[in-house]
Formats: sequence, C-alpha cells, structure tokens
Amino acid sequence: MFPTEKASQPALLDLSKAAPAPASGKHDGQGPSREAPGEKHPRNQLNELTGQEWVYFTRSVLTTTYASAYGHQLRKAHGANKPPELMKEFIEFFTRADEVVLDPFAGVGGTLIGASIAAAPRRAIGIEINPRWAETYREVIAASAGELTAQPLLVGDCREVLRDRERFADESVDYVLTDPPYNVHLPQTMSNAPRYRERHTNRRTDYNMRSEAAGDLANLGSYADYLSAMQEVLRLCYRVLRSGRYLTLIIRNAYQDGRYTFTHAEVAQRAEAAGFVTKGEHVWYQAGTRLRPYGYPFSYVPNIAHQHIVTFRKPPRRNSPRRRPPPTAPA
Repeated sequence: MFPTEKASQPALLDLSKAAPAPASGKHDGQGPSREAPGEKHPRNQLNELTGQEWVYFTRSVLTTTYASAYGHQLRKAHGANKPPELMKEFIEFFTRADEVVLDPFAGVGGTLIGASIAAAPRRAIGIEINPRWAETYREVIAASAGELTAQPLLVGDCREVLRDRERFADESVDYVLTDPPYNVHLPQTMSNAPRYRERHTNRRTDYNMRSEAAGDLANLGSYADYLSAMQEVLRLCYRVLRSGRYLTLIIRNAYQDGRYTFTHAEVAQRAEAAGFVTKGEHVWYQAGTRLRPYGYPFSYVPNIAHQHIVTFRKPPRRNSPRRRPPPTAPA
C-alpha cells in the first residue's frame, strides 16, 4: 500500500470539502479577499504559496545552478537526471501539502526526491522501465540515512503499469511531473565518433541512458513511433489525473539528419490530442552546460543548452467526481 502518513507531515487535505472559488474571480463576500503580507491567499486552492512566490514562479525563463546534493554522485550516472530542487519548485506550485505526484518516467527519482524535500511534503509515485535506475534511487535513499523519505518506485513500462485500474484509479493523481525520453536514440556522430573522440576531448560525452527494454520509448524504430507512444502515455496520464489539475513535461529539442526538430511543440500537439490544454512553458537553461564545436568550421549546428518545461491542464468539470484514493504500491 501507499506509505502511511508520518506524524510530522501535514494532515491529508480533503478537497471534496473545499469550497471552489467563483469562476468570475470576483470576491463573493465569504471571508477575506486578500491575503496578509507573506501569507497564502485564503482562496488559493492550488498550492501553499504566497502571492509573491506565486508571481515569481510564473517567469518564463529559468537559469539554475544547484549544488551537488541529494545523492548527486549516484544519480549522475543517468545522463538526463533532473535536479530535485527544480522538481521541488514545480511540485510546490502545482500541488498542496500531502497531495499525490506521479512521474511515469522516473529515472533515478528526481521527482520523487523533489516531493520529499518540498516545504510541506507531498506524496509521490514513480514508474521506471530500467531496473538499474530504480536501484540507483533506492541507493540514494539508503545513503541519505533518513534525510530523504522513500517514495514508491515501480519497475515497468508505464504504458502497461498505468492500465492497472486497481492500482491507478481514474482521477486519483493531483499532478504529473515527468522528464520523458526526448526522442529515439540517435547516433552520436558529432561527439563519440572515433574520428573525434581521440583528438577532440571536448566532444566526448558519457551521456547515455540506453536500456535493453523493448518498451523503452528511446528504443522505438522512428521518431514518428516515439510521438505515437508519447500520445499513448499522455492519454493514460489524462485518465489518472484529476480534472482541473496539471501535467508538466521537460522536453529537449533535437538536431538530427541535418535538421532542427521542435520536439516540445510536436509533443504538445500530442498532449492536446489526448485532451490536455497547453497552458505555458518555462525555458530552462542549466548554467554550466558544456559546449562542443559542432559543425565548426563548416556550418552552423546549435549547442542545445536549454530545455522546454511545458505545462498542460486537464480541463475542469462542472461537477468534479468524488476524490479517489491515491495509487497503491507493493508493500
């Protein structure tokens, strides 16, 4: 079953009893219409933030530098691991205390750790197809010596796991935050090719998340297959996400076959086809990103030093269904 609530954690918020804010946005005369300085607005049903914190989050460009913390020395074996501090920021904006976060491409657990270190802890459940990365997450938790709360991480193909309606009931998740594969695996022709690797050390890379799993989206036959699989995942996420709540994807564009591909825009189209409404994005630059001399001195090839963090919403219903129990995990 899902981990039991610790006494030190906030009590479960019963959203079924929370009075929704009027759609007009006007004050309805029931209680104060403004928050006191440094306090949460009394009608804020989305998160625990103050007005200043809310507005600061909505800036559309992020530049981050994080210390190597929360088991980074273990987690960095995964070339696309995401900083738990970054995931924490998104979790704190799109959820309230003790709500449930799902990551269907959990990797080494950046989202799960982000939920654990949130200012008011959230519950999280992850799915990861590669047993190696799931084990790395467990090692990080063990090495933290109690600093980090273990969140359930299921090993399997999320396209199969999320079909389990007994474990993942309809509308049982409050937020989906994930960093999916960005594409099928591409040949590293401009970095690890033999003609470059020995003579140009600044082209070498250890960036590698390959697995042997046939269901790994990065192992599919083509980019078109990848987009179709992403749409399938998004449909499943739509089912388990509560109405009116949000899904956030971290997507990196690609340069392949001599052409720049706007992957984030094409995945957004698939999310819309699955029923989501695109709400906005953050362009994320991780300071210190290594630059390589791609194309030099013959043609322009970009160093893709940014990622797109795109947020979607499942449209709210007039009569929201009864709040479902959170997903369960093996004991």
